[in-house]
Amino acid sequence: MPYLQIQTNIDIKPEQQADLLKSASKIVATALNKSESYIMIALQPKTPMLFAGTEQPAAFLILKSLRLPVENTQELSQTLCSFIEEKLNIQKDRVYIEFINPEPSLWGWNGRTFS
Repeated sequence: MPYLQIQTNIDIKPEQQADLLKSASKIVATALNKSESYIMIALQPKTPMLFAGTEQPAAFLILKSLRLPVENTQELSQTLCSFIEEKLNIQKDRVYIEFINPEPSLWGWNGRTFS
């Protein structure tokens, strides 16, 4: 159910991508207290991106999850920004995160929805 999309304007070597995806999967599973078997992570490196008028390293994340704990978005933001800073060396003030809490009837899997 949880989906994390990471877009960044930096180049990430193919050998680093697998580690980043696996680490992100574990971070999201832990942060949301969900089984990793449901976590999906997407990575879009080298995305043309301008932030604060510069092309310095930046990232845009989308975390989408059913029953997203809205009261924990501050903590989730800290966790994800720290992760991006540690793994990609992108400063926290160069990261935006969109949190999305869709209705179960609007999330499909395995030929059905979660409603």
